[in-house]
Amino acid sequence: MSRESYNVDNRENKALLESVRVSALCKVTKFDASTMTVDVQPLSKALDGGVYRTPPPVLGVPVAMIRGGGFFLRPWYKSGDVGVIVYADHDIDRIAEAGQECQPNTERNHGDEDGIFVGAFVPKSNPISGVPDDTLVVSTEGGSVYIALHHDHIEIKGDIKHTGNTEQTGRTDVTEDVTAAGISLAHHTHTGDSGGSTSQPH
Repeated sequence: MSRESYNVDNRENKALLESVRVSALCKVTKFDASTMTVDVQPLSKALDGGVYRTPPPVLGVPVAMIRGGGFFLRPWYKSGDVGVIVYADHDIDRIAEAGQECQPNTERNHGDEDGIFVGAFVPKSNPISGVPDDTLVVSTEGGSVYIALHHDHIEIKGDIKHTGNTEQTGRTDVTEDVTAAGISLAHHTHTGDSGGSTSQPH
């Protein structure tokens, strides 16, 4: 093989490799909870004709989530969140629609149209804070509200709104007052046997 042919082959192989999409760090610009899709802007500039340029946004990207066995864990993204998009080997349009085995709609490979947003990425400039260490945590940014699963107990920070019945085995210790049907547990009184009212609990 001549040097010229070798150089041509190298350029062609390089161009082919550069055209293959594998994954990218990106910023969320829009989240649609009804379709569980995001619009994202890739954060790494692409070399184009010797100049680094901002790549076009990728629109309507399906969001990966934990779902199975009749349960799911739904994330909620906002504009500005940073995450990772991966690109499927083949056209995923029909699979994304039907959720079952399908023949690809086209013969494209590793296309921008076949990206899947797989979750958040934590940059060093915006670390996780405000939550306990060595725990599995569901939390707001900064830890103002969270549920933390320790190895031996569950820790909850924040107000709790509960709909439904409560059944408990074990003791309940309360440091503040408890109100039931508008009546204070710590400060209520009863009508005495001979009239008047009893004193508050002590």
